Amino acid sequence: MINNFLNSLIKSIINFIFIFIDIYISTVIFFREKLFYTPNIKKSKYVKKTLVVNNQNHYYFEFGDSNATDDNTIVMIGGIPTNPMESMSWLAGELIKLNSKYRILIFNIPFYENHFDIELSNTFATTNTINLIIKKSIDNKKLRVDPKYSHENQGIKVNDFLDKLNINKCHLVGHDRGAVILEYFAINFPNKVLSYSRGSQVWNYIEPEWAKLAPDICVGPPHKIMSVYEQLRVLLFTVIHLKKPLELLSDLFEFKGRNAKRGTDLYDRYTHLKYKSQLSYKRYAKKFRNSLVQGGVYSEVKNRSNLKEKLFPIMQFQGEDEFKYNKSGTLISDQPYFGIYNLYRNEIEDVYPGCVGQDNDKYQSQFVTDKILYKEIKVKENARFTCFYLIPEAAHFNVVENPKACALVIDDFLSNKIQN
Repeated sequence: MINNFLNSLIKSIINFIFIFIDIYISTVIFFREKLFYTPNIKKSKYVKKTLVVNNQNHYYFEFGDSNATDDNTIVMIGGIPTNPMESMSWLAGELIKLNSKYRILIFNIPFYENHFDIELSNTFATTNTINLIIKKSIDNKKLRVDPKYSHENQGIKVNDFLDKLNINKCHLVGHDRGAVILEYFAINFPNKVLSYSRGSQVWNYIEPEWAKLAPDICVGPPHKIMSVYEQLRVLLFTVIHLKKPLELLSDLFEFKGRNAKRGTDLYDRYTHLKYKSQLSYKRYAKKFRNSLVQGGVYSEVKNRSNLKEKLFPIMQFQGEDEFKYNKSGTLISDQPYFGIYNLYRNEIEDVYPGCVGQDNDKYQSQFVTDKILYKEIKVKENARFTCFYLIPEAAHFNVVENPKACALVIDDFLSNKIQN
């Protein structure tokens, strides 16, 4: 009884405080992006379109050559908490600069548009939540959900989109939650996948006890914490604006973005991550929770065993600053590719063996090839990945922090690695 009262009281206080935080952030966005200013991405040559499937409207962006063959067609889906369509737009723009023959389609996360409602069914949640206020796990087995918001169903929905567009095969590029959704599509429809590029998403190794380290250390996304709205609001604000208990943005991106001139892509991308992320999530919160409690990181890791037998090539791109220490000694981000908490130990050589964060004294440079604008880590002999790239000046949000380098590694993968 006391715990329930305390929980309700703290939630009310958090929501009250965020009324004023949201007013401040909305004001900042207005002056940065709407007052006599049009962000560059809105002036670029792309088209926002509506796809009607089963009498339902779904939105997507199209970049590049609308008459491209399937071999040059790329399907992208971004992640939460930022706007999943906008977050991929800078990457699409950079890819078109590299190859004007590409046709790039950025789908929204299926059913996350405002006009779709949550319709509860007799399907129940499969993943519990953790309430940090009362410090206990909440059993969700009696929590009714809407199955259309499961990532597996969203992945299957992508197939309906492609059928409607008469696309028989394509390349996939997913970031964060988008990578998970496209995985389910790839597993169910492997004959439609030419290649799969995945960013900022764990692979097939994680230890359950690592979850106990959150939120001070996050090894992979802390879904059980994130599925409580007030917790994610506080965590997202503190990690991006206060850089506690961890940091999500690369220090270099933070520094350069803070000093970027109005009218530059960097200025717009900084606005997107620093400010718009705080508000865009609110529109998706209930649907995002519906998605998270129908899966979770461990079921997703287990599900990736189904990709082992598929024949299409897979590559991973990660922010180089993952688990780097910032100037105050705080760990950056949640996707370590090395050391004690290495999420990719089955795929790549360990470049910081035995480390928690990046320790330059233990750096294994012999496993890293410097490509000037990005780096490549040597994959193991029996790896499922074709290649593994590091994106400089970037951490979790690499497609926004450094879209040029992300475009370069994707183009290298599609143009060179697959052909070989």
